[in-house]
Amino acid sequence: MMNIDNFEKHINPTILKRGRDYFNDGLVGELDENDHVWTAEVYGSDDYSVDISLNEQGEICDYSCDCPYDGDLCKHVVAVCYAIREKRKSKPAEKPAKSKKNTFENLLDKISLDEYKNYIRSRAKQDKDFKTKFELFFSDKDDNMDVEQKYRDLIRKLIRKHSDRHGLFDYQSLRVLSKEFDEIICKGREMVAGSNFRDAFLLGKTVLAEIIAIYPDCDDSNGDIGESLSETIRLFETLSDADQAAIDLKQLIFDFLKGELNNKTYFDYGNFGYDLFAVFRNLALQLRQTKTFVEFIDDLCSKLTGKYDDYQREFLVKEKIAFYREAGHDLADVLVQQNMDIVEIRKSEVDKAIDSHNYIEAKRLIAEGIEIAEGKGHPGTVSQWKKELLRIACLENDTKTIRQLTRYFVFDRGFSKEYYRQWRQTYHETEWKEIVEKLISDLAGEAIERHKKSFWSNRHNPPILSYIAPVLIEEEYWDRLLKHVQAEHYLDRILTYHEHLAKRFPNEILSLYLPEFKRVGDNVNGRSQYADLAGKMIRVMKDIPEGKEKIQAVARELIAKHPRRPAMIDEFNNVLKT
Repeated sequence: MMNIDNFEKHINPTILKRGRDYFNDGLVGELDENDHVWTAEVYGSDDYSVDISLNEQGEICDYSCDCPYDGDLCKHVVAVCYAIREKRKSKPAEKPAKSKKNTFENLLDKISLDEYKNYIRSRAKQDKDFKTKFELFFSDKDDNMDVEQKYRDLIRKLIRKHSDRHGLFDYQSLRVLSKEFDEIICKGREMVAGSNFRDAFLLGKTVLAEIIAIYPDCDDSNGDIGESLSETIRLFETLSDADQAAIDLKQLIFDFLKGELNNKTYFDYGNFGYDLFAVFRNLALQLRQTKTFVEFIDDLCSKLTGKYDDYQREFLVKEKIAFYREAGHDLADVLVQQNMDIVEIRKSEVDKAIDSHNYIEAKRLIAEGIEIAEGKGHPGTVSQWKKELLRIACLENDTKTIRQLTRYFVFDRGFSKEYYRQWRQTYHETEWKEIVEKLISDLAGEAIERHKKSFWSNRHNPPILSYIAPVLIEEEYWDRLLKHVQAEHYLDRILTYHEHLAKRFPNEILSLYLPEFKRVGDNVNGRSQYADLAGKMIRVMKDIPEGKEKIQAVARELIAKHPRRPAMIDEFNNVLKT
């Protein structure tokens, strides 16, 4: 952990120098310490607030700065670290009495009401943003204030401040903008806590609409503005769940969300539309707006005619079913039967059948699901349904089906150890040996047949090893694996099986590596390739220490052979030093 007495050792030299320059130039404002948390303003092209927490031993437990720097630790934090250390050295640390307040709190106690008012009037004349924020902070004191318009003006000022001349936002400016938004959203949460639901809605309404309007123009690589949008949606969730909020206000929120959900941006740039729809459905249930909710969904579905709209269209159907179910409406079951082509809906019915031990009905539903998926050309969905069949087979102790399906899934997408072991467990040991030998033979034959049809059939040997190696490894047929690896002549392929063979057959594997190190060393070019080869040589030396001298001899031979490759010499010297 960094300590305030030696923090320099842990900081990038460039950042350290910039922070030291800020400190030496007197750009750190007055330090304030309260309960081991040091606070200061750092001045520059802009002013930033820094907080640093120290424990009793002077270790830096935490730090923060509101500048847009996206690295780990900025120059402003470094500058304050220097200032803290200087202050601690000039004045011995002593525990303040519990009753002693910090300088800022003392000052607040000494200022009179008239002085407060005069300062606020003066500051408001000089800084319009301060005036707006001040008015909004105390908006509940003035019934005549147009809170919505005030927040709209403030947010649009912030947006203009942080966008470029084309109205676009890079990820650094968004980081600062999102902090500004978060302060406003936090005010909304305070309003809810104070039962000021109306103003909280007006605030949330404005933030939501303004953020979604700029979202397509944002480089939100860090997800900052997206998180602000999600926080705003969570504010609406809180409002919709608030029992004390008036029904007419919830109706206003419902009508507002109905309008917003027509904006495809909510759905095109993340899960925002789906999260917002959950709030909308909750309000529809509370307000008993069955007709409006269903007609709205039907209207949205009618507009989703594009090739890639299936996901959203299916989501809306599921929302409709969920709404009917929660409302206790019989139409839910009718809709389920009408939309059994939607995987999640059919899966729900399959789960019900399995839970009631009606395996015949479950398998019938799955068979139909497979037929639909094959018709749509969705192999992934076919696999999902077959896994459900395997689940049922296990419940029924249907060994024949378990064998058939686990065999299928072993090689469905690559090689699956899980399904291989499940398949193997259905056989006695003596039976399994025969099955394995046939499997290895079949896989080798498949490799040969595919190779015959490939472009490389006349240039390379069939890739039998890659087909059968997973099985050989699972069965621990190390001698046979070694035999096939010895037929390989490429360094990376040999390394693929290094962990399985190096300790068991060190001399045999070393005899494969040495000529490959020479061959690759003659053909690589560029520092990255030299470093890669050197790393592989070092790895082999560590795993096969008896081969160290021979591998280093190869490195010396390559250095001597290629004296005009300084980068190679540099990297291979690491091999010689190991």
